[in-house]
Amino acid sequence: MEKSVKLSESFKLGIIIAYAIVIALSIDSSKTIFIPFYSIPGHLLFATILFYGYFVIITGWIEFYSLLQRFEHQGRFVYRKFVIDLGILFLFYYIIVGGSNTDEGYLIPDIYLFITPLLYFLFTLKDMYGVRDYQDNMLIKYRNMSRNFFFISILISLLYLTETYATGFQSFGAIAFYRDLIFAFLVLALIVVYRIMRWRQFNTAVAT
Repeated sequence: MEKSVKLSESFKLGIIIAYAIVIALSIDSSKTIFIPFYSIPGHLLFATILFYGYFVIITGWIEFYSLLQRFEHQGRFVYRKFVIDLGILFLFYYIIVGGSNTDEGYLIPDIYLFITPLLYFLFTLKDMYGVRDYQDNMLIKYRNMSRNFFFISILISLLYLTETYATGFQSFGAIAFYRDLIFAFLVLALIVVYRIMRWRQFNTAVAT
């Protein structure tokens, strides 16, 4: 049996600082897309991927802080959840690198095929540990929702694989560009809907 562990204030601060450091490092990686601003339409696909990455991590950072206020960060799986947070940070940075490489190392397909499903898998795993620590109804809803979105992300991955096969595994050209752009908006819309639904559940739980 694992003993209950209480997260110290310095450890909580360390997690928040880790988020801030990775975000700061990613800004330097993505400046070629966002600076100057008028260059964004010329790199629409890459800019959309970067927006996707930043939305993932900034909303995750806000959610982490909000849940920290609601729950005493204590339980048997505190450090496992910390490792998962580090994994999410790595996937975020991978998205940023993928959205910043406009000349070489085309990594956009990786984001649809592997990174997005892995991201929702880690979301689900973290929510599962949260439920086992606190047995809170809101966290149970979070877990169920994350699991559903994980399956949706797998379907998106399979759909992208099918589309890529249908277009002869093209990575460049007009067909590949519009295919990748459609999926970029799709994964961006998916994370926006996911966060909105979680925030609605959180606000409902706080109100009651």
